[in-house]
Amino acid sequence: MARSKRSEPLVLGRVIGDVVDSFTPSIKMCITFSNKLVLNGYQFFPSSLSFKPRVHISGEDLRSLFTLIMVDPDVPGPSDPFLREHLHWLVTDIPGTTDATFGREEVSYEIPKPTIGIHRFVFVLFKQKHRCSVNSPSSRDHFNTRRFAAENDLGLPVAAVYFNAKRGTVAASRG
Repeated sequence: MARSKRSEPLVLGRVIGDVVDSFTPSIKMCITFSNKLVLNGYQFFPSSLSFKPRVHISGEDLRSLFTLIMVDPDVPGPSDPFLREHLHWLVTDIPGTTDATFGREEVSYEIPKPTIGIHRFVFVLFKQKHRCSVNSPSSRDHFNTRRFAAENDLGLPVAAVYFNAKRGTVAASRG
């Protein structure tokens, strides 16, 4: 099976494999933190992640609804992520062609604060089949994106992007 050029960075970053199964991106999702665009593999300082990102979805109409998940698959550290995955944010019922702020926040945004090594923070977008069709998880810890998608009949993702972050230092947080 030929890989999509749009999903290649997700394979190289082990997002496909560690977090989700192989899929072909079909929706455009644009994520920014303080007007800085999130691109696969780019590094952000934790100090720039203090506020919820802006997540814009395009490529569908307002009748389409989406679920957005943000996870850290590298908890507590990338060399031994035995607590994989940690849920940082969950928003459901996001209308197509809008921003995630128009959806229903099921699990509030939690600021990424990696303690050991460089962590990947992954945004995964699913197209919902119906409004209010997603059940909130009972815990942020030991979250599993694949299992959550299966339990909520979400199918494969329609978009995903990830960034890297490591523990900030006083000098680094000023930059």
